[in-house]
Amino acid sequence: MSEPWELTLSEGLRRLCGGTLNAEDWLVSIIARIDQCEEGVKAWVQVDREGALEEARSVDREREAGKKVGALAGVFYGAKDIFDIKGFRREAGSPLFKGYEPNEDATCVERLRSEGAIALGKTVTTPLANGDPSISRNPWNLAHSPGGSSAGSAAAVGAGMIPVALGSQTTGSTLRPASFCGVVGFKPTYGRIPRGGILKVSWTFDHPGIIARSVEDVARMLTVMAGPDASDDGAPDVPVPDYAAESAPRKPKRVGFFREDTLPRASKEVADQTARAVAQLRESGVAVEEIKLPMETDKIHAAHFIARCVEASCYHEDMFIGNEDAFTPKNRETITTGFMVPAVHYLKALRLRSRYVREMDRLFEHYDLAVLPTQSEKPPIWDVSTGDASFSEPLTFSGHPALTLPVGRGEGNLPIGIQLGAGRFEEAGLLAVSRWCEEELGWRAEIAEPEFSGQFI
Repeated sequence: MSEPWELTLSEGLRRLCGGTLNAEDWLVSIIARIDQCEEGVKAWVQVDREGALEEARSVDREREAGKKVGALAGVFYGAKDIFDIKGFRREAGSPLFKGYEPNEDATCVERLRSEGAIALGKTVTTPLANGDPSISRNPWNLAHSPGGSSAGSAAAVGAGMIPVALGSQTTGSTLRPASFCGVVGFKPTYGRIPRGGILKVSWTFDHPGIIARSVEDVARMLTVMAGPDASDDGAPDVPVPDYAAESAPRKPKRVGFFREDTLPRASKEVADQTARAVAQLRESGVAVEEIKLPMETDKIHAAHFIARCVEASCYHEDMFIGNEDAFTPKNRETITTGFMVPAVHYLKALRLRSRYVREMDRLFEHYDLAVLPTQSEKPPIWDVSTGDASFSEPLTFSGHPALTLPVGRGEGNLPIGIQLGAGRFEEAGLLAVSRWCEEELGWRAEIAEPEFSGQFI
């Protein structure tokens, strides 16, 4: 029998509901795993052991008394340290917010709390959720980066220190870390999960995300977190299905493969693993066609970069002016670039994005899934970079939902993932075909066993 910390969210929830596990025992096991791994992986900035234990015992008492509990009662999660959670500091990896304690939960956190999910702690983010490396390490090889900016969330899930964690993505900050750490990473359609109470990078591109060890776990979390929010004008009033119920494994019929846009820029091991994964789809009887993005990747990158920098500079302007030295090099570069961009260039970037979104919508009318690599190369050394996010950019720029699954490992035992995308607000379909890939093709997350000796400083 596996240890409780090894359980996915869905496995643990079934045991809780079936009476073969209680939340307190699950938490004690998870904390023991954190104590075993955290020194090397460095995924957490805060862990509220006592508070989580008190909440776990409360959930157990309610279940024992036969009371009705929430859909996620007794489930534990971590949250990237840009999400507001009552009772936790929100410092965003920066001295600029040292000691800041929010009075309210982020909208999606409030929804999780209302269904009984328990926040165990805050995970490491790169400073202000931008590109500077963090202190976190890749649990598969501690000399390497877990990616960023959702570094701690991916590392914690990959090491088995938490079954699920919240992240965010402005370019590739949920999918790339999940891919680097060998787990499932998901970003929904832009606006599907509201952004209230989350530190901003870019209003146009910020996507709250979910990192887990199974697609079913993502579906359960999304069902609770998704939906309109009056305080977020980017969160449209689109009905929220029960994603867990509607995402039963389903074989895709027609898949588009963005080969020409990605593989020539990928390392050999990433290209080989991607080609092998696509071959698996074809051998399973799935129709796979090579397709091209409706816009050159250089244009996508330029427009995304311009808009992201302008919006970051707008968000941080008051704090930045006269306080520049408190910002890290990447953040200074982003903000100062934004200040220098003429308004006409920003507006052109947004118009180009609008055209690209329409063209991507038309593309997804013909395919129920698109595939491309999640990463271009193996994770870099931990303190050098968080890695190249360019392969996540096309679906972030358009706001279409995307999910990464592990498909193999490369040099240094480091994971390699494949990215799956679908039409806007077609999360249920994306999750269904992703579950099929997970179960039928073996694209499953595994838990890393970090080797500490000589691998960390």
